[in-house]
Amino acid sequence: MKSTCIFQNISYNKNRLKKLVFFKRNEVKFKVTKLKEAEKEFENLSKEQQDLLNSDYKTIEEDGIEFVKTRFLSKKPKLFEIKTHNLRSLFKYGEDKIIVIGLIFTKDEPKTPKDQLKLAKKRLKP
Repeated sequence: MKSTCIFQNISYNKNRLKKLVFFKRNEVKFKVTKLKEAEKEFENLSKEQQDLLNSDYKTIEEDGIEFVKTRFLSKKPKLFEIKTHNLRSLFKYGEDKIIVIGLIFTKDEPKTPKDQLKLAKKRLKP
């Protein structure tokens, strides 16, 4: 009988978990920065929403990006999103292990709105 445990909402057997713990010690950590427009959007959120986002950003910096929910959004420029409850932080990877947050918004629809994606692409152009 295999024993399993829940780790980030995914079941792993003991051997897989040991590999993840080893990987966690050797992962690449990032510094999270926000563009000034994204900083303004962040400041307009409620304190609870800010705390949720700060918790995910702290996890990225201390444990690694693989420990938060992310999703690939577009190829040119390469954009990704951090999923925090109903909040989204659209970002790109910068140089020297930096994650640049370009847009923060509350998501009310199943898909990322095209106007939000277009704005993030404009802000995060290389």
